[in-house]
Amino acid sequence: MLRVLNVRLSRCTVLAQLMRVPLPQLATPRMLGVDDLALYGDTYGTLLVDATTRLPPTLWESRHAEQLSRWPRAHPGVKSACRDGSLTYREGIADGAPDAVRVSDRFHLWQGLPRRVQDRRRPRRGCLRAALPAPSPTGPEPPSMATEPGQDTPPVSTPNGLAMP
Repeated sequence: MLRVLNVRLSRCTVLAQLMRVPLPQLATPRMLGVDDLALYGDTYGTLLVDATTRLPPTLWESRHAEQLSRWPRAHPGVKSACRDGSLTYREGIADGAPDAVRVSDRFHLWQGLPRRVQDRRRPRRGCLRAALPAPSPTGPEPPSMATEPGQDTPPVSTPNGLAMP
């Protein structure tokens, strides 16, 4: 569009100007989603999302429980908070919105489910061995050659290696 208007500005200048435009104030979400994201390099940020409208009320450059706990205190009305398994986010939500129902998000539930199943199953491994019958010292029994009436007889191999019905 700038080219059409014959205005010479770089994309970075246009983005910097757009970032200065204040966003409209959003209502406090009843269902709040909390997650972290990589901003650049080793710098991470915290993103809050209204789970109903899917609009982000705020984003900040840190992953600290104190900062997360300040936001729900300043914006009362959060009824539930969906988060990942982070201890930091658990503490921040518990401190900032103690009455909110805290739930884990679907991605992290599915990601952690196999690990939890393995943790629960590991102490019970010996129980399965004890419940199974002990193997016979001579090995498994050979299958029975008897057939029921109306069934074909199993093939029998001859000394020359040919199978006979």
